[in-house]
Amino acid sequence: MLNLSIAKKSIHESLASICLAAVGTVVFVTLFIWAMLEMGIEIMEFVSQISFVRKILEVSLGIDVTGNLSINVLIAVCFTHAVVLTLAWTVIVATATRITAGELERGTADFLLSLPVRRSTVYCSASAAWLWASVVLAASPLIGIGLGTLLFESQEPILLGQFVAPTVNSLFLNICVGSLACMFGCIFNRRSLAVGVTVSIILTSTIINFLEPFLSVIGNIRFLSLLHYFRPVEVVRDGQWPHEAILCLLVLTLIFFSIGLHIYVRKDIPSV
Repeated sequence: MLNLSIAKKSIHESLASICLAAVGTVVFVTLFIWAMLEMGIEIMEFVSQISFVRKILEVSLGIDVTGNLSINVLIAVCFTHAVVLTLAWTVIVATATRITAGELERGTADFLLSLPVRRSTVYCSASAAWLWASVVLAASPLIGIGLGTLLFESQEPILLGQFVAPTVNSLFLNICVGSLACMFGCIFNRRSLAVGVTVSIILTSTIINFLEPFLSVIGNIRFLSLLHYFRPVEVVRDGQWPHEAILCLLVLTLIFFSIGLHIYVRKDIPSV
């Protein structure tokens, strides 16, 4: 089910964007650590005295300002920061749609599928690229945290072990996004449309996550948001692994990936 040549080709085509996004994430998280060590606790204590501002900050960062605030809890915010998620998901979505809808748009799909390999092998081998991107970009925040602890002093010990669970959770979230983009890349013949639909779903998840604290009715549909299964701040604060969230993301990944595979194997590929 895996062709190394196709897998290496797919990874090679995305290597530059993956590396740039990973470096950008590491640099951002390192600077984020510096900011939190310098003034994080003081800002949170000040904001906690103003109810409206506190609510906005809690929604924006996904953190309970009135709860137990430690430097480790504040650092966990970096996993859900817009910069980190945007860098990761942009590369993953672009990579996941390249071999499916992207090959069709370029008119090279018929040549690729003329190789003496099954379509299912092409699909699974090409998926190695976005899977690799998911792993690298999930690990990047943890590397940034480790680098930040080496460069900047902290009065409170930063425990890297507490961020392993959010990293694994982030990996499964990235893989879920990749499989979703891969599925839409198989459904649509135009890459721009596949990317657009995937981004729309991601934005909808973000909106649901944002409105949940304000509208009680949103709580009934919060399970539809992918971000509902990614709560790194709560994981670090409670010190418990998010087994149920990871399992849900894994099930969704298998569903999206299987649907994409089913469509790709039976899809009519026009020749140019």
